[in-house]
Amino acid sequence: MSRRISHSALVVGSIGVLINIVDAIGTGRLEPHAVFPAVVALGVGGDLLKERRPRTAKALYAVTSVLLVVAGSVAGARAWASLFRGTSYDWLDLALGVLVVLYVAVGAGLLLARLSRRTSRSRMNASMLSE
Repeated sequence: MSRRISHSALVVGSIGVLINIVDAIGTGRLEPHAVFPAVVALGVGGDLLKERRPRTAKALYAVTSVLLVVAGSVAGARAWASLFRGTSYDWLDLALGVLVVLYVAVGAGLLLARLSRRTSRSRMNASMLSE
């Protein structure tokens, strides 16, 4: 992503965070989907820091992932429970729940693939050393 787009996304995400804070103070309730501007801001912040501070960028990516999974799970669980009860539900929250399930599934698949590659490499190295 270009730096100009990253800076723009950081500004938009930060404005969204401020709007959601004011809304949460006004209504007295924080909705799960209100944290997604923070997810955008943190993700873009990690992208901007990737070259200069890679460890900080990885930490921001980790915080972003956890925040995304928690907020999406809460939103999705509420929507799915409402769907099964037959009461009104929010399509956005339902979609967020589905996307979080897909996000976790892809992340778990990538982690398993990485672990599998490491195991096969260590077996290959061990077999080469024993010969």
